[in-house]
Amino acid sequence: MKLNPKISSQPRKVRKRMIYAAPLHVKAKMMVAPLAPEAREKYGIRRFRIRVGDKVIVRKGTFKETIGKVTEVDIKRMRIYVENVTRKRVDGSTVHVPLRPWNVAIMELDLSDPRRKKALERKAKIEEIVEEVEEEEMEEEIEEEEEAAEEEETEENEEEEENEIEEEEGEEE
Repeated sequence: MKLNPKISSQPRKVRKRMIYAAPLHVKAKMMVAPLAPEAREKYGIRRFRIRVGDKVIVRKGTFKETIGKVTEVDIKRMRIYVENVTRKRVDGSTVHVPLRPWNVAIMELDLSDPRRKKALERKAKIEEIVEEVEEEEMEEEIEEEEEAAEEEETEENEEEEENEIEEEEGEEE
């Protein structure tokens, strides 16, 4: 159902509006990359906004498994440039190849900025809370299953006792 008649709901126009024509502060929030498995354990989060100085590994493309530091982040084009990811031009000069941030994995975060440290701590704390809530929900589900199993056992025991009583009454007659 279309909520606003003045805004198109066609997928191509939605993509244009939400991604390509988005303001820079919104695009900056989209510039996130997943953390490598070792980094996930170290920092306690799954993804984080990418910045100059982060050590990354390329996950897709011709430069797959190349490790380097981020040298530039182009928010307008939604691309990043990594140290060892270069191409030679015809004139002999080397240029950095632009990569999408979601095609790399962060191996090490640059935590020289105190504001970024605080953001990391805040996000890690949220992740911990979410994990605790999920664990509690799992425990509750297990308890409910155990209670249901106990109820079934008591019902079966009651039925068996009733059957025994009926058999004894049938034998007496």
